[in-house]
Amino acid sequence: MGIDQLFADLSSLPSIPKVAQDLIKQFDSPSSDLGSIAGNIEKDPVIAAKILRLANSARFRGARESSSIEDAAMRLGFNTLRTLVLASAVTGAFKAGPSFDLKGFWLKSFQVAGICRLLAKKSGADGEIAFTCGVMHDIGELLIQTGAPAVAERINSVTKTGTTGRAAIETLQLGFGYPEVGAELARRWGLPAVIQNAIAYQARPMQAPGDATQPRIVAQALTISAALENHGGATAQAKQEVDGPLLEGVDLDAVFAELPKVLEDDKAFAELLS
Repeated sequence: MGIDQLFADLSSLPSIPKVAQDLIKQFDSPSSDLGSIAGNIEKDPVIAAKILRLANSARFRGARESSSIEDAAMRLGFNTLRTLVLASAVTGAFKAGPSFDLKGFWLKSFQVAGICRLLAKKSGADGEIAFTCGVMHDIGELLIQTGAPAVAERINSVTKTGTTGRAAIETLQLGFGYPEVGAELARRWGLPAVIQNAIAYQARPMQAPGDATQPRIVAQALTISAALENHGGATAQAKQEVDGPLLEGVDLDAVFAELPKVLEDDKAFAELLS
C-alpha cells in the first residue's frame, strides 16, 4: 500500500470547517482581524462552544465570564484561537476505532506542543509556530486509523502513538508511517510548508530541507516527552536520558525547571478535545 492508495481508499478526503480554512490562509499574515474570525467561529457551534469553554477556563478566565465569541477571541488571542480551531477541526474530521485512545492521543499531542513552544522560546525560534507544529505532528496517525483500520487495530495493540517505534512498525506494515501521511495531509489541506516539513522530518530533522529549526524542535520535544513518560515526570533521570547530540546546546536545567507548569497549563486544550 502507498500513501496515494491510502488517500484513495477513503470515501472522501477529511475536510475541515471554513473557519479553519480561513485561519490557515492567515498563518503568514502579520496582522489578523479577530472580529471577522469570531464571526466565522460563530457559524460553527461545536467550535464556538469549545472556544467559550477555553476562554472561561482557569487558565484564561478574567474578572468576568466571556459570554460572546468576540470577547472570547479577544481574551485568547489569535495564536491560541488558531491552534484550538485547527485541533478541533482535526478532531471532527476523523473517526478512530475502539482500540485507539483518542484522549491519550490529544494529551500527548498537546504535551509535545507545550514542550515545542518552550524549546522554541529558549532558542529564539517562533514559539507559536512551534506549538502548532507540535499539535499537528501526529495527525497522520488519525488518517491511518481511518484509512487502514485493520492494520491500525493490530499496531494499536503493540505500540503507543506518536513514537519513532510506531513510525517504524507502520512503515514495515504499510510502507509508510504517520510522519509521511501527516505531511501529505497537511499539504492537501494547504498548511504552510514549515508545518509540513516539521511533520515530515520529525524523526530525521537533519534531513529536512532549508531551515530545519521546527523539525528539530519537534524531534527534541518528542524525545523529552518520551523521557517524561519513562520516568514519571520531569525528574533528574528524565533529564539525564535526553542529554545527547539531539539536544546539544539546549539548557536542560532551565527547560526542566519550567516543564511542570508548561505541561499543566496545556492540559486544558487536550481536555476540550478528548
